[in-house]
Amino acid sequence: MVALARGNLLGDRPRLFISVGGVALAVVLVLLLQGFQAGMFRQMTAYVDNTPASLWVGQKGVANFQGATSFIPVALRADVAQVEGVAAAIPILAQYSVLELEGEKVTTFLVGYDPVRGGGPWRLSQGRQVHTPDEAVVDRVLAERYGLSLGGAVTILGRSFRIVGLSEETTSWMLSMIFLHHDAAAALLGATGATSFILVRTDPGIAAAALASRLEDALPAANVVTRELVAANDIAYIGGIFNAPLRMMVLISVGIGALLVGLTIYSATAERVREYGVLKALGMRNRTLHAVVLKQALGATALGFGVGVGLVRLVAEGIEWTWPQFLIVFENGSLALAAGGGLAMALLAAYVPARYAGSIDPARVFRR
Repeated sequence: MVALARGNLLGDRPRLFISVGGVALAVVLVLLLQGFQAGMFRQMTAYVDNTPASLWVGQKGVANFQGATSFIPVALRADVAQVEGVAAAIPILAQYSVLELEGEKVTTFLVGYDPVRGGGPWRLSQGRQVHTPDEAVVDRVLAERYGLSLGGAVTILGRSFRIVGLSEETTSWMLSMIFLHHDAAAALLGATGATSFILVRTDPGIAAAALASRLEDALPAANVVTRELVAANDIAYIGGIFNAPLRMMVLISVGIGALLVGLTIYSATAERVREYGVLKALGMRNRTLHAVVLKQALGATALGFGVGVGLVRLVAEGIEWTWPQFLIVFENGSLALAAGGGLAMALLAAYVPARYAGSIDPARVFRR
């Protein structure tokens, strides 16, 4: 039975190559889409994940970083710092801003921070942190894309800032971050005396949940959330927009792969209708014929899956090299999902050919 399935599958090499190529492309697309989604989420929460704070204090009702605007009095920092268990209270002022660079409108995310207390870029490829209100740290990818350089200038909301550093891991395909002195950001945004969040670092040995409870009691007009919840809310905010289209594209990819394999197996089955008729006349059951067709589909899909897994890393590296604002991350579950998609392709591809093989009437075949 295995030999029969292998012979049918390898009988027409060009058709097999087309089938395997279709499955490989489908697997590459499934893995790339999953990797793009994982990379997008990692980029989205990069600032939250890398801040030295376990708790965030913001405006009442605001529980995410990029999905909503928060403004609280900057003087609230002193109240936060006085709560027992607080090791550091770090104010940051964050807001979206549209810059005009080389004739293009470019969306950026401004983060104003206190260079003494922290809250700025966590990794620099060149330069240093800001020291004065006329300085800025610009994302490296943004700088390379629009000809900005260390020591040069960038104009933000009509004001020029000297670029003293280039940051890493602060870009995505949607926007890039620019870091300013807190005072400069407040002046630009017309938010003097205000900040967006106060990042709270806990004393050693203090549980974040216990400190959050104390902060809520001390600051009834503010909202206290954990870093994990802030990240999860940001992912849910953006994920709600992109999850449905990405899942639809994955399903379409699986469907295309199944169609190509199905056409290959159906053609091979139709061409050997007399052989199957003879086998049925000799006593082969439909169950056995179905197994032969399924093994053909599984064989073609397995070959395509192997080729696709081998290609996807090269494709991902090519995308990231050409468009560095994209990050593609392959997580442990991605391969399992692609394997599940491959199995679904094989099962779908085998359904119609198996039914056709089972419906063959030996008597009608011999009368032809």
